[in-house]
Amino acid sequence: MSSPVSRIFKAPLVSKLTVIAYDAFLGGLCMYLVINWRFAIEDKPIPNGIVESATIVFVLSCIASWILTDAHKAIWRFISLDDVKNLFQAVILAAIIAPVILFFSFRADGFPRSVPFICGSLYFFLLILSRMVVLFIQNGDIRAIFRGEKDDLPNAILIGTETSLSNYIRDVSRKAAGPGYNLRGLIGTDADHRGRSIRGIPVLGQLEELSSIYQDLKNRYKTAPTLIATDENQGRTKSYNLVRKASEIGAPLVRVTQSRPDTLSPFEASDLIGRELKALDIEPVRRFIEGKRVMITGAGGTIGSEITRQVAALLPARLTLVDNSEFNLYQIDRELSETIPDKTLNWFPFIANVCDSARMKEIFAAEKPQIVLHAAALKHVPLSEINPVEALRTNIGGTQNMIALAKEFETDSFTLISTDKAVMPSNIMGASKRIAEMLTMSETKDNELSACAVRFGNVLASTGSVVPLFEEQIAKGGPVTVTHKDVTRYFMTTEEATSLVLQAAALNANERPELGSIYVLEMGEPVKINKLARQLIRLRGLVPDRDIQIVFTGLRPGEKLTEKLIYDEEQLESTYVDGVMRFTGAEDAFESMKLPIDELMHKVGLRDRKAIKKALAKLLPNYKPNGSLSPKKDNKPKPKPKPEKDAKSESQSAAILPFASKSD
Repeated sequence: MSSPVSRIFKAPLVSKLTVIAYDAFLGGLCMYLVINWRFAIEDKPIPNGIVESATIVFVLSCIASWILTDAHKAIWRFISLDDVKNLFQAVILAAIIAPVILFFSFRADGFPRSVPFICGSLYFFLLILSRMVVLFIQNGDIRAIFRGEKDDLPNAILIGTETSLSNYIRDVSRKAAGPGYNLRGLIGTDADHRGRSIRGIPVLGQLEELSSIYQDLKNRYKTAPTLIATDENQGRTKSYNLVRKASEIGAPLVRVTQSRPDTLSPFEASDLIGRELKALDIEPVRRFIEGKRVMITGAGGTIGSEITRQVAALLPARLTLVDNSEFNLYQIDRELSETIPDKTLNWFPFIANVCDSARMKEIFAAEKPQIVLHAAALKHVPLSEINPVEALRTNIGGTQNMIALAKEFETDSFTLISTDKAVMPSNIMGASKRIAEMLTMSETKDNELSACAVRFGNVLASTGSVVPLFEEQIAKGGPVTVTHKDVTRYFMTTEEATSLVLQAAALNANERPELGSIYVLEMGEPVKINKLARQLIRLRGLVPDRDIQIVFTGLRPGEKLTEKLIYDEEQLESTYVDGVMRFTGAEDAFESMKLPIDELMHKVGLRDRKAIKKALAKLLPNYKPNGSLSPKKDNKPKPKPKPEKDAKSESQSAAILPFASKSD
């Protein structure tokens, strides 16, 4: 923490006055030394009062010149070529003013005419030298002071801490092509340097003033500047606040790329949800995974592939990848081959359907996994409504097969990837996942298998999810299609969801095997998706309802306005893992579900939809099937989407969701 004295000297007004005082003193010293040196060379006596008069006048001239040319505003450790030019102009002005004042005030009797030239040169040299010393001590590099400006380049405003701003300007100045923008101003996020400059670029204010600063520059240069965030690791909350401010004024926003600070990349949808990444202890997961044989189903999907990446980094003895999609399996297999070229990891990809008992038994017999992470599922809500039998067969039947084989081959741990749509389900995907949760809880009684389900909400940027769809529609010029203006959803990044899934699996492995658990990931506040969509549009420098139309298509069968993470009767307890909670209800209630689940799967095998509905009603009395399980709603053409008519609803809108699935 800085001391009170250092904080005083860092205050904008005090720091400027300090610079003026130092530079004026240095100017007076130069004048004093040069006059004495000049007369010493000629071995002549110095006229009375000439040294004192010339020194005082030159000090006052320097103060006036500094104020007139703003030479005092540059921050020394961030000096640039523009600042050097400004200093040169200030010195020339002071060297002209001083002799004029001396002549009219004192007739300049005995004042050598060569002194202003010699003093000015020495003074300018010492000014630059002092600043270069500070620059070199602080940054270790003086090459980045040279910066040019091109009128044909777009304008930009840099936003960040004073250090990140300076580092970015320095890095891009070293590039042959330059920064690619005319940097018109800086906005500080850590200290108020308003009125000063960093490497020759003026500090215009702080983040709270972004709207007025942006509008002023837009009006001055007749074009909208791009906002560039220079902080590499500013945190999710700060990113969210910056994105929110940029979207409110419709400013295009980019940021420095973490791996390459001299390049830029767009903000991601994850920056719009305002979730801070949790600092998790990886050691329990490492002890859980390291040296074990691990099977991952759905290994090529969004969640499955991220589980594969994170598990691979924890050095399992053998990694078994199972997926029904040849292409997805090829992609993750190729990625592992490229990222682990030294063959320190032993893995094998299997094309298989988890519903195929014979095929899965063949894989279990060959691999004998100790840990099973079951991510394979049909998770797209509208497609599951159209194909309900396949959704039930995959999500419930596949889970049945996996648990049975895990018990047969004495697997130590089984983890089911579930969804918030399993809570009070209104669609076949959620219903099938809820029954899979029941199955996981019921099948773990009186055996040595440690089983659990992990329940969480939507995954950002997953296959078939809303964010990639929005970005694609915006890139095409719209319209952005939405289901309902009041829909909200929980969101989490793929990386965060996967890390918490592994934490829950490791946590459950330390519990008594006969106690199956349902773990619920802390999802934060539900996101208003309509607002999210509008922010995405604004981030591209576009205006919703003007540049990009938004249309509401209406909720489809099985979709809800809001989702819940737990049932009312479920009591959650916290765990030692931040962000992971555990359902501690009476597990015995699930044992009675085994027979009804078997009856349901028998009807699924017969593809008897009427009987399937009855079997579902026994298991989930409050669930009302939609889609193709309800013939009266089946195959009806959807009404043509209508554009939003009331432009005022932009400020009142709540949320949207084209896809309500937690796609893997």
